Amino acid sequence: MKWLYGRRLSLIAVAVSTLSGPALSQEITLLPGESLPILENVEFKSTVTLAASGIYTYAYSLTNPLTNTGEIWTINIDITAPSGGQDVGAEGVVSGPRYTRHSSELVLSEIGRPLIPVGLFSPPEWISGLSIGGTAGWGGSDAPFLIHPGKSLAGFQLTSRGLPGIRSAQIKPEFKQTPVDEATDENTERLRAIKKAIVVTQKTLGPTAPPASFVALDFITYIEDLKHQAQALGWITNEGIVKSLDVKLDQARKHLQAGYPKTAANVIRAFMNEVSAQGCSTREVCPPGKHLTPEASGLLYFNAQYLLDHL
Repeated sequence: MKWLYGRRLSLIAVAVSTLSGPALSQEITLLPGESLPILENVEFKSTVTLAASGIYTYAYSLTNPLTNTGEIWTINIDITAPSGGQDVGAEGVVSGPRYTRHSSELVLSEIGRPLIPVGLFSPPEWISGLSIGGTAGWGGSDAPFLIHPGKSLAGFQLTSRGLPGIRSAQIKPEFKQTPVDEATDENTERLRAIKKAIVVTQKTLGPTAPPASFVALDFITYIEDLKHQAQALGWITNEGIVKSLDVKLDQARKHLQAGYPKTAANVIRAFMNEVSAQGCSTREVCPPGKHLTPEASGLLYFNAQYLLDHL
């Protein structure tokens, strides 16, 4: 199998699978000297805090296992606004150094759909900005500063007035292509297929918008759904805690339906207290008897707080 790029190059066709989610086999064509970067079991961790100003800070760290060959060079998190969500506003939301302001403003003017306003802060030698795909993210500025196998990097931050939600994140390794003498549509499509195949998709915390029309009973159901998603993601590690939290949310629902909002509020506070008591400071530092990762505790606590504030 040969293609012509001003000179003849032998191509290697290999079957690969995506590195996250259900395996999706497809044929990928590699030029001599090229190889697919391996990026598996990446640890993408997140925490969220709330300032008195009403601005949430989402902090992220990433670990690239030593067994990989891929060097991580971009991280992107979905920040598209949900349908029917309120405008959370951008007051006090700013970005730090190395934010690509001009290109991000161009994205906002052309994207054609609403995004959650965010500020971005980067670790040294990484830039940040928005993409036309509706994401906020970071990119390594040069090869020595990428996240190499066996290395970790923190310092990625989003700030926003958006309420914590479960968001998709895409983590991409650098692909080193063999230079060709002439650009062709075939090579463009080949590179597009490679980059699609090597991306890793994970779930993480990120800002979203609560509904523009708030209904307390519907929001309880939403928190229940968040809780079950968190359990499926491994953010809640004990079935007994899941059932205990379920009982409290169900009690709050029944009190609201009976017309007792103050009693419901007390139950929601009990829910928040249990979430706080079960929350681990980090995934690594989790004392015996605690069963919520920082992702689960931040997600559930702040959404319950929002519910309590709007009863």
